[in-house]
Amino acid sequence: MQTVNVDLGDRSYPIFIGADLLKDDSILAPYLGKGRVIVVTNEVVAPLYLETVKDLLGKQFSSVIILPDGEETKSLDTIAGIYDHLLEGKYDRKTGLVALGGGVIGDITGFAAATYQRGINFIQIPTTLLAQVDSSVGGKTGVNHALGKNMIGSFYQPQCVIADTEVLGSFRRGKSKPAWRKY
Repeated sequence: MQTVNVDLGDRSYPIFIGADLLKDDSILAPYLGKGRVIVVTNEVVAPLYLETVKDLLGKQFSSVIILPDGEETKSLDTIAGIYDHLLEGKYDRKTGLVALGGGVIGDITGFAAATYQRGINFIQIPTTLLAQVDSSVGGKTGVNHALGKNMIGSFYQPQCVIADTEVLGSFRRGKSKPAWRKY
């Protein structure tokens, strides 16, 4: 495993890069905080990695939000649905979100984390190459608007990024057939 530290003062965070990182709960544990944790993922990634991530989270795992796959999910309507879930579940500022998926999931989860109760913790677990090398790094979060892509957003840093290189091969191996519910 390699670790790249993004030095941003009090918003610094590590990026862990390597194979089989989703099998090592010691990596994630220091970044979870003390509250309940919600996983935000999509219908393609959930059947592949949700159970593994739930095991990593242990007793802190509280619920999951499974969104449809695709860029059209990156909307204010989806954000409103995430807020509904958080408010109905009485989630507080100690709550953490885990973004399990590609760039769309990372962007929308980060934006929800940045804006819910003026900011809660989140962790990025990117599952695509582009998300691992670009969208999960730098704190770019946001949603699209009818008049432009990524027009509504903020810069909000994750607690950490876990870039498990083993997940990159799963979509080529044909394991990505979704059999899951939509949010």
